Amino acid sequence: MSPSNPTLDSQQILANARALDGRIRSEADRIENERRLPDALVEALVTAGVFRIAMPAAWGGPEMNPLEQIELMEILAVANPSTAWCVSILSDSGFYAGFLEDPVARKLFPDLDSRCAGMLAPVGRAEIVPGGFRVTGHWTFGSGSLHATHLTGGCMLLRDGQPILEENGLPRWRVMIFEPRDAEILDTWYTTGLAGTGSNDYRVENVFVPEEHSFSILDAPKRSEPLYAYHGFFFANVPGIPLGLARAALDEARHVAETKQGFPSLQPLTADAQVQADFGEAEATLAAARAFVHDAMGSAWQTLERGDPLDLDQRARIGLSLVHAGRSAQRVVDLACGIAGSTALYKKNPLERLRRDMIAISSHIVHQRKTYGAAASMLLGDSTRPTFF
Repeated sequence: MSPSNPTLDSQQILANARALDGRIRSEADRIENERRLPDALVEALVTAGVFRIAMPAAWGGPEMNPLEQIELMEILAVANPSTAWCVSILSDSGFYAGFLEDPVARKLFPDLDSRCAGMLAPVGRAEIVPGGFRVTGHWTFGSGSLHATHLTGGCMLLRDGQPILEENGLPRWRVMIFEPRDAEILDTWYTTGLAGTGSNDYRVENVFVPEEHSFSILDAPKRSEPLYAYHGFFFANVPGIPLGLARAALDEARHVAETKQGFPSLQPLTADAQVQADFGEAEATLAAARAFVHDAMGSAWQTLERGDPLDLDQRARIGLSLVHAGRSAQRVVDLACGIAGSTALYKKNPLERLRRDMIAISSHIVHQRKTYGAAASMLLGDSTRPTFF
């Protein structure tokens, strides 16, 4: 390891993130307009330690537990959701390390601040060759790829051009890790929300990937620590982003309500009964969603710390808490924009961007309504349905 700062623990990283709040906010327009994070901000985030949060303690990393990771994403998302999204994605290097043999992972990620971006869905093709794979693929949603030290891409495994099938008849697939210099990043990220994430398409053509630089997220991890014992922790910190965004929206709505007069009452909006009811509902909705996430993740963490596996009910509750956080945040943002009224339409008001960012976040599979069904099937005893939690 050659970390830029080997002494950062979880609390120091959280404090560093809070200290960056003003700087991140000041860069918000630039982040949106350039559709990426400024390089200087990325370096500041590196120094703060936010990309190393999942790195093993055995390497000198903080190995942040899920609740600490969620708190970090909330802090960053209050300042700027695109920044939080990039950090969430790029900090997955430590999680990936848990699925690789330790000597391989240490060599592949020589710095605690190594940053992985990419899509896990197996839309690429990996032809088996001696020592590894020949990989060709075109992936979408490469969030943070412009700032990554490594890229990933899910691939179907082929032998002599034919898919390799599992016993259940489904294609066998693995995630490949390769360097950005082996890929072409395409300028495709023109979107409604999360514009600053630079979630461009990327592609590779006939790139060799050593077998040891690939993994299956469905296999048992190589590391034994609790953070790597459950594949669903790959998405553990994601709910912090909509929760932080919703907090920012509600704070801005309160500011508007305290400074804007209603018409024809000519009284501050805070005196309006409907505004009061909407504000109360929004606060309760956000608090409930946050409590559910903390309860589900906290229970799972305690179980794994004891060395026990998660049962179906615990996994289902994690899935439910993920989608519920996103859907609840969307409701909070709607209420916040309703409180602000026409003020929320103007680009100069933070609510305008927050509303668009929330639309983008709610499109992610973690927060789509159909995820309720996948979690419910587990609650009803179905252990065969593939899920990401």
